[in-house]
Amino acid sequence: MKKFTYILFTLAFVSSMAFSLSSFAVKHVVSVGNFFFSPATVSVNVGDTMRWVWSEGTHTTTSTPGAIPSGAASWDAPITSTATSFEYKVTKAGSYAYVCTPHAPGMAGSFTATAVAPTLSVTPPGRNVNASAGATTFTVASNSQWTASSNAAWCTVTASGTGNGTINANYSENTSFAQRVATITVTVTGLTPQLVTVTQAASTVGVAEQLLTDLQVFPNPTKGVFKFRAGRIMDQVLEVSVMDISGKKILSRVCSGSEEYTFDISREPKGYYFIRIISGNSTQVRRIVLTD
Repeated sequence: MKKFTYILFTLAFVSSMAFSLSSFAVKHVVSVGNFFFSPATVSVNVGDTMRWVWSEGTHTTTSTPGAIPSGAASWDAPITSTATSFEYKVTKAGSYAYVCTPHAPGMAGSFTATAVAPTLSVTPPGRNVNASAGATTFTVASNSQWTASSNAAWCTVTASGTGNGTINANYSENTSFAQRVATITVTVTGLTPQLVTVTQAASTVGVAEQLLTDLQVFPNPTKGVFKFRAGRIMDQVLEVSVMDISGKKILSRVCSGSEEYTFDISREPKGYYFIRIISGNSTQVRRIVLTD
């Protein structure tokens, strides 16, 4: 008798601890003895687990037909000296009733499941990165499944996750002369999506441009035909490229041995263009305006 009392006390203590820490616990223990479930009534969250543990006698835990939420799985499991426990994962919100089949209706229990409100936090709100290709991360704090997507092809991200996790954002090199921003959208069902950004610096090619007075691009503005004058570096092998504002190369030529070269971009849309001149390890850039 003393042993039986000790077992009941231990199980009751474990059960009370589960309830006092209900915001953290995911498993709720019910003791099964002669003609009782203890505790007989339990409050749980969707996603928690019910666990029935044998203490004496021969019993079952059996869901009551029509007394569990629609879509929830029914159960019927022995709780005996040889089948000493049974676990049931709660997947639907609502009220659940169950009995011990040999001792119904007097030996009965119930539990009520509440759907947990979803949470989502993504930090930091933005990352600033340089023009080179690389990767960065964002931290996700959530109790739900989440998805992430990027609105920019140059920035790819972790597609999805469950609970706390990390979004890996991989970005390609920015070869344009303009800063660019990728917006990452993180979504949890039932919540407003959260947006974070990756801001990538413009290409640094030409920032350290040497302002040599004898390297000229003219006329500027131009109606399409312009000249490049090499000056003192005319005998060097020069790679001269014309790029649009996005960094796309529209024409390229290797120049050497002449002081002056002619280029024609009259078929291109009006706007700003960049002339990049590469000589060995030195790169210089000139801006030119194409007008009507």
